Amino acid sequence: MKISIYSFLMVTLLFVGCNNLKPLETQMAGTVINLSRRGLTEIPPEIFENKSIKVLKLFGNDLTIVPEEIGQLENLEKLYLGRNKLTKLPESIGQLKKLKILSVSYNLIDTLPISIGEMSSLEQLLLSQNQLKILPSSIGKLKKLVVLKLNFNSLISLPEQIEDCENLQFVYLNQNNLRKLPDSFSNLRKLRELYISNAGVLLDLPEELCGLRYLEVLQIDQTTLVPNCLLVHKTNRLRIFQ
Repeated sequence: MKISIYSFLMVTLLFVGCNNLKPLETQMAGTVINLSRRGLTEIPPEIFENKSIKVLKLFGNDLTIVPEEIGQLENLEKLYLGRNKLTKLPESIGQLKKLKILSVSYNLIDTLPISIGEMSSLEQLLLSQNQLKILPSSIGKLKKLVVLKLNFNSLISLPEQIEDCENLQFVYLNQNNLRKLPDSFSNLRKLRELYISNAGVLLDLPEELCGLRYLEVLQIDQTTLVPNCLLVHKTNRLRIFQ
């Protein structure tokens, strides 16, 4: 029976691909663990025995909880938990002192633990597509935070303490229920990009935002009233779009 070159190549690639699939056990060693899209309903307990892990990827599973043991991963720098079924994060998350990236977008989280402010190395906090209504005031303790993604939640307010996130540069608040930005928001001196389209029906822009010297991108609604001082900045360094 003749077989075409195309068919032969497809069979070969399929064979090679199947042989490259690593069993779950072999993926739980080393400093980078990728268990994304494995249909997991719980995090394998063996994970917490590996104190050398720096990157843990659990994206796209069916996880409903993150056990308190996550705090044992003292060297963890990046944790990806997006697209699961999580409703909360454990208090022990604050023990991850070396964590730089925490990604939990596309879950069902409605509150954050107070201990989140203890992650002193955190640079990116990605919480898009959850059910958050408020944030703990302890978020102001995240002095190294650069990126804060909160779009597509149900936020009704932001804590005044957010002003203490002195290195914050990129803030995504679009698709929420905010009435206003906290007065202290204007103290985010390093802010470069602010996204607030559909962030709230009656959301106002305080004139104090004009003091943000490094603001380059401002996304707003068509109905948003923009202070004249911001329109002046628009001519040289600031892009305002809807």
